[in-house]
Order: sequence, then C-alpha cells, then structure tokens
Amino acid sequence: MNDKIFDIAVIGGGPAGLSATLTGRIRNKQIALFEHLEFSEKLQKAHLVDNYLGIPQVTGAGLMQHFSSHCLAHQPELIKEKVTNVFPSEDTFIIVTSQTTYQAKAVILATGVVPTVLFAGEREFLGRGVSYCATCDGMFYKDKDVAVISYTAEGEHEASYLSELCRTVYYLPRYKGTVPESRGNIHVLSAIPKKIIGDTGVEKLATDQDDLKVDGVFILRQSDPVENILPGIELNGEVIKVGRDMATNIPGVFAAGDCTGQPWQIAKAVGEGVVAVLSAIQYLQEHSK
Repeated sequence: MNDKIFDIAVIGGGPAGLSATLTGRIRNKQIALFEHLEFSEKLQKAHLVDNYLGIPQVTGAGLMQHFSSHCLAHQPELIKEKVTNVFPSEDTFIIVTSQTTYQAKAVILATGVVPTVLFAGEREFLGRGVSYCATCDGMFYKDKDVAVISYTAEGEHEASYLSELCRTVYYLPRYKGTVPESRGNIHVLSAIPKKIIGDTGVEKLATDQDDLKVDGVFILRQSDPVENILPGIELNGEVIKVGRDMATNIPGVFAAGDCTGQPWQIAKAVGEGVVAVLSAIQYLQEHSK
C-alpha cells in the first residue's frame, strides 16, 4: 500500500477529471489523478471541435493537449494505473489498482461512459468467480482453471501472471491487432464469449464454440462499470445519480462528466469537474472540524 493519504483521488483523465484536478491543485489540495489511458481517447478521435468557448476550430487531440498540459503543469500526482475497486474505510477511501492500493479522503469519479454490455452472469458472479483484476485475485485460483477475456493488449501480461499460478489459462482476446500464440498452459482461443454459468460460483464460460470448464473468469476492459468499481453507488439508469453539488449517495464521493449523463458535451464535463472538486473541498473542511 502507498502510505501517502491524498486529499482527493480523481478517477479518470478526461475533461471532467482534468478540470477537477486543476482546480483542486489551485486550491492547494493533494490530488491523485488516476489515468491509465491517454487522456480521453474518445475526445482525441474528434476531427474538429468548434463549440468549446474560446478555443475555436481545434482538433480533439489538440484540445486534449491544451487540457492535459495545463493540468499537469500544476503537478498533481499522476498515477498511470487502472482503478479496479474503491472501498470506504473508517476515515478514508481505499483505491485499489492492479499494482497496489492508495488512500484518499474524498473521491471524484470522472470515468466517462462505458459502452459495454455486460455478459450474462457477469454481475451475478462478481466476487464469486468473476474478477476484473488478476493481480488482486489471482491467488484465489492457484492450481485451478481460469479464462481471461481481454479487450486490451495489457491482458497478455495478466494472462502470463495467472499462468504462474493457475493450472490452465484460456485467453480470449477481443481486441484488434496481433495476438499472442498459445504457449505452455496458456491457450489462446478465437472463440467469442457469451455467458458465464454456475450455481453458487462460476463453473463454465459459454462461447460460440465450446463451454470452457473454469473456476474463474477475469474480464479486462479499458473501463469497468462504475457500480462494479464502487458497490452501493446509486445509479439513474445507466449513469451515476448526483445532486447539483455533484455528490453521490455515498458521503465523500462525487462524480462529474459523461458518467453523470447527458448532454455529453465538453463544456458540461469541465463545469461539473469544477463543481465536484469544490464540493469535495467543502466536504473535507466539514470533516476536519
């Protein structure tokens, strides 16, 4: 565990997360910015942005460069690790990544929209055979058979790690580009995963080819559904339910940007980021008395 306790952990490095981080640093707070991607890949793919006030006719990549450079110049602690879980503790929040754990007094979720349909059985078996972090949960499957469904090439490293613990690792890559070949106890499959099956725990992964008998299924996406990262958070349909102060139903947790719902606009995300961090600072002040 990282021993440092941050004032605020910001999860997500898009416009909302960068806006919150920048204002937090200007207010002299210790901010941990968790951004394991490349600062909003969705925005960077935009050919032209012409509706952000004051910066006309800019590419998405150019606008993102303005945002990230401005924010990072104020020296938050940038942590290039994917957050897999957030747990409230007595006085802080525990932020779990695939590498280690961190602590913060407040949390701002700026995770964007996860355009992913969950597998049948995924939510039901979360914590009972379904996991999003091989490093965190791999030891539970020592000498057992597991499947790894990966939407990024980073999953190859996770599969290699699991192969040192598990009897058999079925690797199902769901990304484009070169994929590894089967080796040792890692079996690379072209099968498309369909459903996770079991009784009290995971027993099989159904695919379009065969049913794989496994004890665990690791699902590795660029982003995970927020309700899986922070159990108990209240949703409004598919997005996080917040008040005008961007507070969620969990004290000390705030949200901003696309993860709070439409309109999915840059200006809205930037504004919500400011509101969220100012609300988080007020929360810290009230709880320091």
